[in-house]
Amino acid sequence: MRSSRSINHIALMGTFVRILQAGSLSAAAKQLSTTQPTISRQLRALENYLGLQLLNRSTHGMSLTEAGRRYYEHTRGLLQDLEAFESGLRGEATSPTGLLRLVVPTAFGQGWLVELANHYLEACPLMRLEWQLSEAPVNFAEQAIDCVIRVGQPTDESAIARPLGEVRRLLAAAPSLLDRHNKIERPEDLPNLPWVALSPYYQNRIDLHDGHGNTREIAIAPRFVADHIFSTLTAARLGIGAVLISEWAVRADLANGTLIRLLPSWSGTPVPVYLIYPRTKFYSAKLRRFIEVIEASVPGFLGEDPVVRKK
Repeated sequence: MRSSRSINHIALMGTFVRILQAGSLSAAAKQLSTTQPTISRQLRALENYLGLQLLNRSTHGMSLTEAGRRYYEHTRGLLQDLEAFESGLRGEATSPTGLLRLVVPTAFGQGWLVELANHYLEACPLMRLEWQLSEAPVNFAEQAIDCVIRVGQPTDESAIARPLGEVRRLLAAAPSLLDRHNKIERPEDLPNLPWVALSPYYQNRIDLHDGHGNTREIAIAPRFVADHIFSTLTAARLGIGAVLISEWAVRADLANGTLIRLLPSWSGTPVPVYLIYPRTKFYSAKLRRFIEVIEASVPGFLGEDPVVRKK
């Protein structure tokens, strides 16, 4: 009897945490494939078990009581550790099951990272992925996020950051743009072109290097500035300006001639890519398997040499 009550208690704890993470009883019911009245009964059962009110509920919404806040903060960590430990035990002999929640860069997450997600789902057919596109900071515990893929140096020293590779960046322009300007033969010729700028990485200057340790800082005057790579790619295709852009984004354009690579011996400073996840005592089988798949797959996406036309 005691074991059954413990299991029921753990289930009620899980329901309470899901309510807070989902934002409402109805949303939690939908995620748990049950009804709102069932979720409400489970919440009341937990409050009766504890002899405390955890949530203030009204027609305008819900809010945590002070006891509820403290209970949520403690329970959430306990359940995460328990899930990871049990998942690890099951993962010794079985394929991972459940839901893996990721936050991925907006551009990558709409492009080749989806292929990586497919690799993972093929390797783990019992898993589901929740794919969130965002560059915003992540609170792993509060948002119930398993891991994050980030471009650029990580800033959260409390989390584990595994390097996955580097995004190589190159110079490119549309043939129509180059036909209107003198031939580009050296970095010092680049300011003669109109430019498209990707504001998170560069705007009024670009830093270049070659394979012999030489570097150049080139001032540019962009005609079009955007904060998203797909906007700058479209602008470059239209001939608005030359662009310094991630190699993966322009492989097809370089292969079919929509864009032409400029100064092939010169490149932009590469940008590192990291897989980031919280430090914990136990790592679930679903996360460990994802780490294996992504570390095996990402170099292929980042390291292929494109077919280019040179001018």
